[in-house]
Amino acid sequence: MTIQREIESVRNNVGIWKSDETTILQLSGKDAITWLNNQSSNDVINLENGQGCLNALLDRLGCVQAWFACHRWEEEIWISIQKTLVPIIHQRLDTHVFLEEVYCNDVSSDTPHIHIEGPRSALVILETTNILPTDLPAMQYSFVPVKTDKFELLLFKQGLSSEESYTIISAPGETDAVYNTLLETGLDYALMEISEPAREVLRVESGTPLFPVDIDNTIIISETMLENDAVNYNKGCYLGQEVVARLKNYGTPKKALVGLKFSDPSTALPKPGTILLHNGKKAGEIRSSAYSPALETWIALAYLDRHHRTPGTAYQFTSDHTLGNMNAEVCLLPFVTGTNRSDLATTLYDQALQIFEADDNDEDDTAITLLKEAIQLNPAYEDAYEALGVILHRHHRVDEAIHYMQLLATLNPNCVMAHTNLSVFYVSKGMIQEAESEKALANQLEMKQKLDVRDAEKLAQLEREKIRLDAEERIGMFLEVLEFDPEDPVATMGLGSAYIQLERYEDAIPYLQQATKVKKDFSAAFLNLGKCYEFLGRLDEAGKSYTEGIEVASRKGDLMPLREMERRLKSLQ
Repeated sequence: MTIQREIESVRNNVGIWKSDETTILQLSGKDAITWLNNQSSNDVINLENGQGCLNALLDRLGCVQAWFACHRWEEEIWISIQKTLVPIIHQRLDTHVFLEEVYCNDVSSDTPHIHIEGPRSALVILETTNILPTDLPAMQYSFVPVKTDKFELLLFKQGLSSEESYTIISAPGETDAVYNTLLETGLDYALMEISEPAREVLRVESGTPLFPVDIDNTIIISETMLENDAVNYNKGCYLGQEVVARLKNYGTPKKALVGLKFSDPSTALPKPGTILLHNGKKAGEIRSSAYSPALETWIALAYLDRHHRTPGTAYQFTSDHTLGNMNAEVCLLPFVTGTNRSDLATTLYDQALQIFEADDNDEDDTAITLLKEAIQLNPAYEDAYEALGVILHRHHRVDEAIHYMQLLATLNPNCVMAHTNLSVFYVSKGMIQEAESEKALANQLEMKQKLDVRDAEKLAQLEREKIRLDAEERIGMFLEVLEFDPEDPVATMGLGSAYIQLERYEDAIPYLQQATKVKKDFSAAFLNLGKCYEFLGRLDEAGKSYTEGIEVASRKGDLMPLREMERRLKSLQ
């Protein structure tokens, strides 16, 4: 029960823990960035200061030797990496640095990292550090240096779970003090310390791989979910690139890391390394597994072959152990999708409006607190500013209402309601000249917006005409190609797509059907065919196309069309 409460805390509020399993390597020297770019699977040269990305070192066969997060700071790269993988970095440096000037320094091996995760984690950090909401790192793997009255910190946007996650690194010797300060602040946000068993469940639910349990040096990166975030197909050469590019363009990974959700909660826990059999033949292998309180059953990360990894498909597996039959459904990862700051801000906004509507006497301050939290989580949330200003005014807190409307006017100088509300608020303060000025400005902006709408409509009409002419030109070109080769998959797909742009869905269908027949693994053709059926209201046929397309895309490893087809299929059900 304690583990479940800890997991629920991360899912609904905020959790915190310390860990010494990772460290930061500092790559410096005039050749550090270009050297790493030439050695790794992702692009680090074009990272802006403070940005980051997931990355990997491969061998000549495309197998993962190490993976890590890269963060750029001026002409240095900081590598956030599992400590057990640090020797791989040093080995690559020893064998592949020749005349380059590259230095590697472990800067946090003796400093535990603080992990704070959950929808309200940003609120705890903001209150503890007093930084502005706009200063929080927004993009995944980005980071900012933070200096408070007491501490100097590095704040990274990354973590273990699928929730809003941050990693904090303090100066040596200050970790406990920072941690205790966060604990004290977090009391107002239902913060809980998270134990190692609970963290393992969160890791598996989010599909976060662990070396060497889920990914080892025999696994090709194309067989893992790392390919989506850690491989840049437009960068220059690196070790293992040929294999990865060839699989992307011409092949299909023999196996892929996916999720399995077991239908019977009483099923015995499948241990790592358990071989899964289907109809007496090997279908895959279990890696990590855990009991998920959110899904109320066992889940596992498993490698499945191309014939058994279609999401939504249920199989009855047996094993090479005495576990009996195991009924499991194949799932895309993560098992549990987290709540980001923007989503939580929207939830708080909706709750605040409900409370305000029920507060006939304007006595409940709860809506005000929720809206202030929403603005902290999403500083660009215009509706929250407007609602907060109105409610504060109703509570006779006029100065605060004016403050938030001024913030909204600064955020969006063309916001009519900001100036309209300011006019009303100034009147209640007896500031008549200011009120008239704001009312005049609101009228000017309203008139300008009406003119802008007209101009936008004209531009949209011109753009639609341009799209129509372009589509008709491509239709003529593709028809000429098909006269010579009626089964050209590119031409049939292109012709179908052009008809879709013209909203001629009936005309598009025969060509998209042909594209799926001549190229049976053409995932995008199944997706577009399903869209045509969907737009025409032929939902059963749309569902059939998406179902077939999902199976094709899962075998091929085309995750982008796979995810869209799965989303569309669910919306039809």
